[in-house]
Amino acid sequence: MDDAQGIKTGPLGRGLRFLAGIALVFEGSRHLLGTNAVLILATSAVVLGEVAFYAVVHLIVSRSSRALNPWISGMLAVVPMVTVFLMSDAPGRLGTLLFVGISLLIAAARADGGCEVMTVPAILFGKRTHLVCVTFSPIDWLENKVARNRSAT
Repeated sequence: MDDAQGIKTGPLGRGLRFLAGIALVFEGSRHLLGTNAVLILATSAVVLGEVAFYAVVHLIVSRSSRALNPWISGMLAVVPMVTVFLMSDAPGRLGTLLFVGISLLIAAARADGGCEVMTVPAILFGKRTHLVCVTFSPIDWLENKVARNRSAT
């Protein structure tokens, strides 16, 4: 369901986000167990840097309202995160896994159906964005369509 505060998701979308979030947080965390403090601090800095970066992106998207295409903007929003993951070593990769995993867990708890990297900034600014999640939005739309059809019969 799309409301003034962004796209909402149903139980299937929430469940899939939750499972993906748990998997990413587990994968990122297991590499940090028993490592040195420098790696943990560097990974934490990556997570905080991604939160700060996406907070700025959130402000830009919020000010441009619905003038931006939600699909193109959603895809562009994840490019920096994918770039950090692919082009960096352990702290960048682990930080990105943790950032996305935590974002997915929060999105599942809040029923946020939009772009997963915008979930934490949505909490900070109290407003969801209209950007779609390339992976989960089609599932959300299908789930909403099935729910509407069931309620109509």
